[in-house]
Amino acid sequence: MAKRCAGAEQQASFFHTATRSTPPNSPSECSPSSNSSSVNCARVPSAARSSAWLRCIAIIALMFVASPVLAADLSTVLSSTPATTPVSTLSSTNNSDVPSSSSSSVPSEYPEEPKDGGGIGIVGAFSGISSFSPTTSGSTLSLNSSRTSLAALSQNSASLLASASADGPITAACAFYNKDGSILSAYIGGSFTTLNSTEVGYIASVNSAGQIDSMNGGVTGPVNALFCNQNSGIVYVGGNFTTVSASLTSSVATMRSNSTGALSLYSSVTKSWLPLPFHGLNGPVFDFAEMDSNVYAVGAFSATVDNATHTALNTQPVNLSACTITGGNSAEIPGFSDPRNIICTPNADSSGNTWLMRDKLTGFYRIDFPFKTTPSLLRLMNTMYQDRGTKAIRIEAASTNQALTMSYLDPVTKSEQFCTQSCPVAQNYQWQEYRFVDNSATLGNISGIVINIVDWYGMGGGFNKIELYQR
Repeated sequence: MAKRCAGAEQQASFFHTATRSTPPNSPSECSPSSNSSSVNCARVPSAARSSAWLRCIAIIALMFVASPVLAADLSTVLSSTPATTPVSTLSSTNNSDVPSSSSSSVPSEYPEEPKDGGGIGIVGAFSGISSFSPTTSGSTLSLNSSRTSLAALSQNSASLLASASADGPITAACAFYNKDGSILSAYIGGSFTTLNSTEVGYIASVNSAGQIDSMNGGVTGPVNALFCNQNSGIVYVGGNFTTVSASLTSSVATMRSNSTGALSLYSSVTKSWLPLPFHGLNGPVFDFAEMDSNVYAVGAFSATVDNATHTALNTQPVNLSACTITGGNSAEIPGFSDPRNIICTPNADSSGNTWLMRDKLTGFYRIDFPFKTTPSLLRLMNTMYQDRGTKAIRIEAASTNQALTMSYLDPVTKSEQFCTQSCPVAQNYQWQEYRFVDNSATLGNISGIVINIVDWYGMGGGFNKIELYQR
């Protein structure tokens, strides 16, 4: 029997049992005889024997969990659970160091892995779970085996944090940790649409008090994999969905189309979904892995949705100072007639920093390239000098006068809109972005662009700043 207890003690480390009544290097109850190959069990103090039996009982109690529960060592918590795995484990929950949602950065340090001695979180469809401690009687928690549950288990207590809807299981989980190794927040995903009484979109976060955050509506399809990046505070979400429910970004330079292709990012600090610099993947994501500070997605995909490079549109600027700049119908107001005023100027709307057009006349702002350029993004800041401003523009290829299709972000709906003959320009001092939509064959053969001012505010149009980017 002593030999079986020793074996149970080794198994206990797999379940990360933190209590040990005898030091790791103390003599074993059973040791090989010096004169034979048999095993002799020497008498040991009764307290030690009792402790050994208690450890055996603790392991047996854990093995009586009623469903296929996979208990992982706490050092593996940061790895996402594959879509086919019914259960994940997390370390104990404590929400004492939750960063403010208004913070611009994550806490300076997260531990690489939780400390020993705490509890674990268990995700699975099981009918009951028990905790046991050598010094207390522990507790037993009865659960509904027809639903997937997230339970917190420690040596002295077992508590239910969340229970998913009967229409779908929890299949993925990850967590962020406080500096003491306790859980800051846990993220769970799957095929469920309610968690406790809260409606969610296949994903939610839960804190140690069992409070549920629907993560701005979640995503539009099942979640297969989650990865919590401890350094950045970003949750990587993979699955069979096409988009997230919330508005993604205020920038057309990094916005995604309606199809995100099974991959999304969520900031645990700002509590918001983040944009990808491409339109996602063309197949489902099943898992994530981290290596050399890079996060890799694993799944049944072969390319990005749009075959785009993984680079935002506003990363490669065109040197406008080297281009030929022409203003059509420039104003005769001193200090406002030079179209180069708006290139690389950090200054406000004023003389020498703004280009204006003549009163009540249409005009244009022309850029001729000295080298081959494939434009990708145009950024403009309107003028409001004397209540003037540009109200609508049309972008043309300089050599052919072909109207180019542009896209912009609707400031109210945060959705991508398309324009060709007339693209709206708001009257404010914010950057307004227009993405070049035409294919590379069209954009790669133009020698420049013409920004036609077709409508204006007040007495006439103009601009305060301009930037152009290329692929």
